[in-house]
Amino acid sequence: MIARIAKYFGVGLATILPFALVIWVVVSVVEWVDGWFGNLMERWLGITIPGLGFVAVMLGITALGILTRSYVSRKIIKWLDSLFSHIPLIRSLYTLVKEIVNNVLGHHRGFQKVVLVPWPDEHSLALGFLTQDILPSSLDPNGGRVAVFLPFAFQFAGVTVMVERQRIQPCDLSVEDGLKFVLSAGLGQSNGIDHPTTPQQQPISSFPAQSRKDGL
Repeated sequence: MIARIAKYFGVGLATILPFALVIWVVVSVVEWVDGWFGNLMERWLGITIPGLGFVAVMLGITALGILTRSYVSRKIIKWLDSLFSHIPLIRSLYTLVKEIVNNVLGHHRGFQKVVLVPWPDEHSLALGFLTQDILPSSLDPNGGRVAVFLPFAFQFAGVTVMVERQRIQPCDLSVEDGLKFVLSAGLGQSNGIDHPTTPQQQPISSFPAQSRKDGL
């Protein structure tokens, strides 16, 4: 009887926990943003409206996105970008954050394709993301390698490896599905996938060598 109750408890916990965690994260973010800007709105309006600070921030970000289409706003943003990119210490942090945000929000595709790479040896394959098809000559004098990012499970950290072009294999997954698979340690992939009848995948052929451009 106790074992059955424990089993049902585990099933119930597994069912409700994803919803509860998502709601908790959303509520925490809203409360954090509202806590920062809600007090300012209260001073200006003289009344307390829960969530007003968060709504004001969302509207402000949307308005900023609209303003970026104007010539003057683009000039200001370009000037700020140049300023932050030349300040010592701040430059490294700004560049890192900018690249992460641009990739996550889709301003440019940092992760170009999902590929399979022999890692850490020839007896296993790691799922990674092609990030650079042409490497600087200082890193790849012969021009025969590509850069592949291998993320770790349950986190966004990972390692970047330079792999010979002919050693990477194609993977019929979108970038989103690839991220879901690798970040969840394979738990995010549904079962029952049809496997190809071919005995072995051939090395990828969709990344032809291109003319080198130093400084990339």
